[in-house]
Amino acid sequence: MAVLLHSPPGCFGGARQNKVQWANVGVWITQSKGMTMSGIILPGQDKEPKPQGGIELPRGYGRRTQEKPAEAPAPDTQPAEAGTQGSTAPGASPGSQPGRQPSGRGPELLFPPQGARVQCPSCGTPYVVPVFSIIDLGANPELKAPLLSGQINVAVCPNCGTGGALGAPLLVHDPEHQFLGVYAPAELNQQDMQLQKAIGDLTQALMRKLPPEARKGYLLQPRQFLDWQSFVEKLWEFEGVTPEMLRRQRDQSELLQRLSRLVDDDKALEIALERSAHLIDQDFFSLLDQLTLLMRGQGQMDQANALLKLREKLLETTPAGQEVKARQQRVRQLLERIQGAKNRNELLSIVLEAWQEPDGQQMVGSLALATGGQLLDYQFLMALSERIDATQDPEARKQLEELRQFILEIQQQIVAQQQQSQESAAQQAQALLQEVLQAQDPRAVLRENAELVDETFLALLAANLQAAERNKATAAARRLRQIYELALEILQENMPEELQLLNDLLTAPDDATVRRLLKEKRSLLTREFLDSLAPLEAEMRQEGRADIADRIKSLRGQIALMM
Repeated sequence: MAVLLHSPPGCFGGARQNKVQWANVGVWITQSKGMTMSGIILPGQDKEPKPQGGIELPRGYGRRTQEKPAEAPAPDTQPAEAGTQGSTAPGASPGSQPGRQPSGRGPELLFPPQGARVQCPSCGTPYVVPVFSIIDLGANPELKAPLLSGQINVAVCPNCGTGGALGAPLLVHDPEHQFLGVYAPAELNQQDMQLQKAIGDLTQALMRKLPPEARKGYLLQPRQFLDWQSFVEKLWEFEGVTPEMLRRQRDQSELLQRLSRLVDDDKALEIALERSAHLIDQDFFSLLDQLTLLMRGQGQMDQANALLKLREKLLETTPAGQEVKARQQRVRQLLERIQGAKNRNELLSIVLEAWQEPDGQQMVGSLALATGGQLLDYQFLMALSERIDATQDPEARKQLEELRQFILEIQQQIVAQQQQSQESAAQQAQALLQEVLQAQDPRAVLRENAELVDETFLALLAANLQAAERNKATAAARRLRQIYELALEILQENMPEELQLLNDLLTAPDDATVRRLLKEKRSLLTREFLDSLAPLEAEMRQEGRADIADRIKSLRGQIALMM
């Protein structure tokens, strides 16, 4: 068995740069069709999984699109349709992950989403997305940020980026404002009686979960919204955000989409910037940075690199870019001081100095992302809390408390981004495994989806294999074992030479084989290769894989002697 040493790509949340934060990711999503509910089907099971509750995705739904929607197929062949979710608005991190089911981490959802298996219409990649039908913001206030930022019921292909808003009704309850609203797009094409029955069913499902004292009269008259823009504008109204602010944010997001397509055409980019110079400000750069992080977190490296290239050009050619560039220089200077800090208190003093600047949120946010291990760990927060307790001046104490809250918010965003990355990978692995199990040629399917054959996929395979063996499902276990071996072969084929060598060394049957491999592949034994082994050894020990860590330690010694 190969020893997989790579880790899933990490992703980092963006710091909230202003009280009003632009986080529109909707215009980056193009229309998608072909959504079907599905789970993993092992050999010998029914061809379709048994329903697990929740609502079935309705046919014919679609939200407001930025581009002309694709022609809808016949109703009998269209489980659901997705469009671009508009009117995403300020106030949330794009890294929020609304679809996480309870897993011992974080709050339990009163109405968990159901998994919907999606087939990308552009590249054919299968993946699974969470679909909400009811959101109770009283029970789960943590869903407000992803809801307002347009990340609820959205699908984005992990391979090519195509996607859109899922065509599903959504009931939202906000008890603080005594609001019950349902998004039911006009494209539903259902009779009014059918629509009202569906809304009634959702309302009854909500009321059954509420305590008797919370069942108030306004719940009997849910407000219906036919388009996403008016729905989200009403929700933002409760947050003090005006339609004018939302329109500017949408304009900035659409501009970013246009500019990203012109990044390699300097003349066209210059013309576009002249026409829309009024939209390029600090908030625009905040949106650009957040989308770059989001693309990285979803594995969309081509799009992320294009955004980085655009950012570099805007830094040089726009007034706002010059301000951002100057701030970056200040951040670099602070980082040099942080690296020389002797203890947590000295580090805290440097951060406080940055926090008291006019652009303190941007400065500390940048520092937090650059030094997450120091600025977001338990010891730093403890030092900050001790400084708060020791501060007598009310104004100074307030500043310290605001700093602590800000850092905690950044920490939550980073955790949400990491969970999103991990769970997105798990959903992709589940969809791929189902496709492979149903395929006549599993090897061909695995080769077509080689970028999805990773440690997450192998872990899912191993879990299903163990379950099949426990249940004495001999045929299923045999097929899963065959797929596992095929996946290992393909993974080995696609590894970089250095990683292939390392896996060969760690799985070598004896010392003689190790010595032979080291001699044959001596050209790969560079200083960079050797330096990469130390953190890998530490990671293996931290994960409790002491046997692998010991082998890596032995290899480090042997390679060092050969250099």
